[in-house]
Order: sequence, then structure tokens, then C-alpha cells
Amino acid sequence: MKILSLTAAFLLVLTPAAAAQTTSPPPLPTWLKLSVYSGHPGEKVSLTVACDGEAGPVTTKALRITTPPAPNAEGHQPWALFGESVVAAVAPATYPVSFRCAGEPVTVRFTVLAAKSRPGQVKVVPHGAPRTGDGSAA
Repeated sequence: MKILSLTAAFLLVLTPAAAAQTTSPPPLPTWLKLSVYSGHPGEKVSLTVACDGEAGPVTTKALRITTPPAPNAEGHQPWALFGESVVAAVAPATYPVSFRCAGEPVTVRFTVLAAKSRPGQVKVVPHGAPRTGDGSAA
């Protein structure tokens, strides 16, 4: 009986220490978010990168990075980086957008849409000479 009492007391003493060793804060999220996931060449796209480790540069053919992701100037969310980009003038398709967080790749997809036609631009190219009449009204 004495051995059972000592064993129970020993386990009670170890339990808080063992629990303290196994509980650790959950890891912060790791992600790459875009303000939109498709766009026409020349349109702006904001980037948000979440990484608790060392974050590598954002790489893609779909976007031209105009402001590389950087921490908030006021110190908010120190694990998040914010940047700006413009949709590149590349062939319409879906492209990967990636960065590395602590050496691990994080990738999302961005679809480049066909370029918008400019206002006033002729959509149909005329064929042949202009039809100005046969000259009988002159």
C-alpha cells in the first residue's frame, strides 16, 4: 500500500512538469494572399505574406512586383508582410505565384486575362476601299 501511495504522489508531481514540456504555442499561419486571383495586364494586385520564419522574395511571371513585401511600418502583425504588384503583360494563362517561408515553398495561382481593348480602338479591321459612293451625286 505504501508503494502505491508513493507512486501516486510521484505521478502527481511529474504531471505538471510533463505537461509544461509538451505544451508549446501553436505555430503562426503561413500563407500568401492576393487581393484578386485574376486580372488584366496593368491592373494592381496587393500581396500579403504570412511567415513566422525567414521569407524569401515573391516570384512569378504573372505579376510585376512594384513594392516588395515588407513589414507594416507601424509594427502591426510583425509576422505579416505587405506588398504591391501589377499584372504583367504576358500570355493569358494561369501562373504560380510563390515564396519560401523558412525554406518551405508556399504557392497560389493567378490567372492573367486577355488585355482589355482600348477605348476608341477599332474592333474590326475594314477590308477593301472605303465606300464613298459612285460619284453620281457630284
